[in-house]
Amino acid sequence: MKKKLIVSGCSFTDSNFVSCTSPDYDVSFKKWPEIIAEKLDMDLVNLGASGAGNEYIYTTLFEEITRTPKDQIGMVMAAWSQVNREDYQNWVNVQPGINYSLADRFHKNMLWRNVRIGRRGDVFYYIKDTLRKYIALQNLCKLYNIPYKQFQMINPFMGYLHGLSKTDWEIVANLNNPNFKKRWDYKKVTANDFYHCCALYLEYEQFIDTENFIGYPPLNKFDGYCIEYKSIMYENGNNFEDCIVSELDAHPNKKGHEKIAEFIYGQLENRLQK
Repeated sequence: MKKKLIVSGCSFTDSNFVSCTSPDYDVSFKKWPEIIAEKLDMDLVNLGASGAGNEYIYTTLFEEITRTPKDQIGMVMAAWSQVNREDYQNWVNVQPGINYSLADRFHKNMLWRNVRIGRRGDVFYYIKDTLRKYIALQNLCKLYNIPYKQFQMINPFMGYLHGLSKTDWEIVANLNNPNFKKRWDYKKVTANDFYHCCALYLEYEQFIDTENFIGYPPLNKFDGYCIEYKSIMYENGNNFEDCIVSELDAHPNKKGHEKIAEFIYGQLENRLQK
């Protein structure tokens, strides 16, 4: 029996991703988790879901690890998302014939919901909450002696500080609206929010097993990175437009997912050789 590669993340990880701006775009290609599972000769359990935040990512991994015989798990991967996203669950009366794509794997009546903007608290709380999840997942995997890797798939907070971009479908729906603002306004908490955010990652580094966290701290300013930046962005010699769905949809296309898989697998090989 092959061991399992258990992965969770947001739309960059979702095996069922559909482009909001180009719903007819063919997304039947292999996503990065499937490519890596094949390279590792493991069976894939992909829990990724479009729009998911870090509560969803941590909780789905926690549930899957807890309920799976530990000798069946070959590796766990967390592809962390933006810190501002809020995830929660609601009970529903499941109706036959309806596809509940965000149903809890173990409690089908519990549906996952998420919001990108409007989470209570502030950006510093969002970051601390995510850092705690890094450590909680790390400790869970170490408790059961499960190989794991975690990383920021997309930048954790810069989008929020710059004024979070509205959703793809909102932008497309308002292409002819001259009064439409593509970004939400960000109201500063202090005059140095960016540096206070960075300081939190640096302060928590003492608690992070950086050998198992690819790119920590996930801040370019401090020689860390998120996977999107390292694998498909301009700065690494790529033509960004060749790696995304379209000008209106910056999610990775087939080539983009291959680039992401190539980079992550390369990091796995580098760590195994040490």
